[in-house]
Amino acid sequence: MIRHRDVEQLQQLSQAPGKTLTVYLDVDQTNVANRKRQFETHLKDMLKQLRAAHPDDDELTLTCGEVEEIVKTIEPTGKALVLARHRTLGVTFRNVIRIALPSFAYWSNGAFLRPLLEALDEHERFGIVLVDQKRARLFTVFLGDIEEHKDLISQIPPRPDAPTTDKLRSQSKMERHHDESVSTHVRFVAAEIARLMDQLEVDRLIIGGNVGVASELARALPKRLRGRLVEVLPIPVTATTDAILTRAGEVQMRLERAEELEIVRDLLKEVRKNGRAVAGLAATLEAINEGRVWKLVYLQGAALEGGVCNACNMLFDPADEVCAVCGKKVESEPHMVDRMARAVLEHGGHVEMVDGPAAEALRAVAEVAALMHS
Repeated sequence: MIRHRDVEQLQQLSQAPGKTLTVYLDVDQTNVANRKRQFETHLKDMLKQLRAAHPDDDELTLTCGEVEEIVKTIEPTGKALVLARHRTLGVTFRNVIRIALPSFAYWSNGAFLRPLLEALDEHERFGIVLVDQKRARLFTVFLGDIEEHKDLISQIPPRPDAPTTDKLRSQSKMERHHDESVSTHVRFVAAEIARLMDQLEVDRLIIGGNVGVASELARALPKRLRGRLVEVLPIPVTATTDAILTRAGEVQMRLERAEELEIVRDLLKEVRKNGRAVAGLAATLEAINEGRVWKLVYLQGAALEGGVCNACNMLFDPADEVCAVCGKKVESEPHMVDRMARAVLEHGGHVEMVDGPAAEALRAVAEVAALMHS
């Protein structure tokens, strides 16, 4: 799990004197190309290209060797490995996160944090509340990880059983007392939610548990928070964190897919009217080389080949053999999408990988496309 202290450590590395090797590596085991630790081969290819761009840098060569050994010990429990190594200081940061990031390696003064910080910024933090008549559990879900913050239990008098005829009056009083206590419990939980959402900057809220109480809690939320409520789900208050994470992931995935589809529809609309978007490898590469790309959009799992001039970092179609800028030989790049993503991020742009309906819409036109700066 990426925590604030992890980002602080990376920011310290980003400001450290001397060179840092930063690696983002796709280790997702749902990708066939990564199984049997083939992601280690991808890493070697990336580092080989990086060394070719810095042929006389012995410090880089030594650091690459250390990073390759570190990656051999990594268990691919998520989708992407984030690793930063400062050899002189003897400092290494490593974390496997549960969101996908394009693979690439950087050798620069300070750790290159833009891809991770962009992911932290774009992925919303979800609050999850499970509630019944006595209990409430409060969680946050972020970057595929779940954390439980509070487990609240209120003293609620039991609701009385069916009364005899001589106890109707006391029965009614006990029922009112029970219902009022549950309402007090719900209002208390609503206040705790408000505090938690403000404290942790939660973007979206899911309420689960007993359907009746959960619906009452939704109505009891402060007005400023009701707009963040995205769903009320029948999740048992006793559910395991894995079960909660799964259900929350389903909601989050549905929202992400809807947002991706909107992005692709806007992009394709611009392509059709020859507006501020292009589609296809050749046109996208040209836009990247000219520094005009605001957002690169590509299919999840897209495997494109191309070429790169290591002398001037220009990107080319696989048929090109000589750099049109400096005349040097164009080297083969088997992981072209990763290289394109790196170039866009380095120039301050954004990267969007799409799946589901958005991917189908994009695939009808191209595997990769780009929105331009307005």
